[in-house]
Amino acid sequence: MVNLKRNLLKLGLGLAAGLILLASSAPPTLAVSSGVNLTTSPLPVNLAARPGSVITTDLRIQNASNSTQKIKLSLMKFSAYGETGKPALQDRAPGDDYFDWVSFSPSVLDAPPKQWMSVKMTINIPSSAAFGYYYAVVFSPADQKPTGKGNVLLGSTAILVLLDVKSPNAKRSAKVVDFSVDKKTYEFLPVNFSVRLHNDGNVHLLPGGSIYIKRGSKQVAVLPFNSQHGNILPNSYRIYTSSWNDGWPVYTQKQQNGRVVLDKNGKPVTYLKWDFTKVPHLKFGHYTANLLAVYDNGSRDVPMEASVGFWVVPWRIIAFVLIVGSLAIYGLWSSGRNIYKKIRKAKK
Repeated sequence: MVNLKRNLLKLGLGLAAGLILLASSAPPTLAVSSGVNLTTSPLPVNLAARPGSVITTDLRIQNASNSTQKIKLSLMKFSAYGETGKPALQDRAPGDDYFDWVSFSPSVLDAPPKQWMSVKMTINIPSSAAFGYYYAVVFSPADQKPTGKGNVLLGSTAILVLLDVKSPNAKRSAKVVDFSVDKKTYEFLPVNFSVRLHNDGNVHLLPGGSIYIKRGSKQVAVLPFNSQHGNILPNSYRIYTSSWNDGWPVYTQKQQNGRVVLDKNGKPVTYLKWDFTKVPHLKFGHYTANLLAVYDNGSRDVPMEASVGFWVVPWRIIAFVLIVGSLAIYGLWSSGRNIYKKIRKAKK
């Protein structure tokens, strides 16, 4: 029964933390709960230190419920879940001595409603440490008993902490495995780019860069690559996505009450938005997207490059223009013919 409760708690935490991309600038997240709502910040925390040093960081939590809650802190670890950047929370395993390096002040706190509270996390790094360590700091109600079907603990959330312990034996290496678009031909924007990277080193990396879009030799757009500042863990793959939506008209996600509407398959519902102030943004022709990404290998920025081509053919607008143009030409021809007949008749 204890293992069942722990597994269900891990599942609940995984669902909450699954919304957290490994991004240093991501906004605070709100854990879903029937009675306890906890907001944490920042998400996540990126730390770097030398072996044998002590490093501290402040973790912030807000009790978004209407009553004071006693909150306790606990520690888990995480790894990459799939290739989308979602974390997989895990319990401490034999040999995970790096859990013993961590302490919290306080480890239990009374959180008043609607107020931010700070907790100091201290990591005492031994001289034998090296490479990357990945903590999940879990905030949960201290006095809440398992409730509901399956004895699930509600109201828990986690902050991810990535620790890079500098070592001369660190291997920082990554490469572009694939750079692609979801279609080769589009009628209207957006164009969705997918970049699949592989980190074959032993330390997490934070890639950055840009996607340059050209039509012929003319550059028409620049998109940020990894604008969410998502890390890629060692010996893993990760897919980064970017979207080019500066067009007219453009497919836009449908929202209701501030939330994206999903279809029966869980995909966003879109509609074609005709904003006639953006008519000059109509896209047509063949385009080439060039990815220029970089990562820090410890001494310099290492470039990674790739390219992909695609077409934008607004066939409905083209058909409309052709039909209107044909009707206009026919009208002119018909009017000219009538005038010519009248002139000939008048001469006779």
